[in-house]
Amino acid sequence: MRVLIVYRSKYGFTAERSRALAQRITSECTVYDLAARGVPDPRNFDVVLVGGSIYGGKIQREVSAFCDRYSPVLRERRVGLFISCLYEGDHARAQLQAAFPDWLTGHAFAAGLFGGEIRYRDLGFLDRLLVRSVSPQFVDLSRRKPEALQAMADAVNALPPGR
Repeated sequence: MRVLIVYRSKYGFTAERSRALAQRITSECTVYDLAARGVPDPRNFDVVLVGGSIYGGKIQREVSAFCDRYSPVLRERRVGLFISCLYEGDHARAQLQAAFPDWLTGHAFAAGLFGGEIRYRDLGFLDRLLVRSVSPQFVDLSRRKPEALQAMADAVNALPPGR
């Protein structure tokens, strides 16, 4: 079974989580940053995992564009979805639901909320302003969800071979 993990990461947390996910999957994995050119053709994979980080309540446009461009292929594949965000519980689930088209969230065999992280020193100017509007403290914040990462890997590893 061949697995494609495509993601978009702004400051590196989602990239790191995507690589960690690939290490826990027992099948052959290709990990691809959607910021690069030349997306691997998802038709060459049995499973496609799609993820990104949430900023201002939205997922990156590269993730949305990938889902739109490959919607006919994704409808024929086993698809898992994941996001990185700092919210938890119902709010995080609502962000995951809003990040992807309804047809895709309804089709997905797995969905993961991998947590999030703010490294204040790494933030760009506009993101610093946004963080200041939420919290006047200039502190780093990390809410990793290793159990969600493992649950996604377990769901992929439990799939029967084939499409």
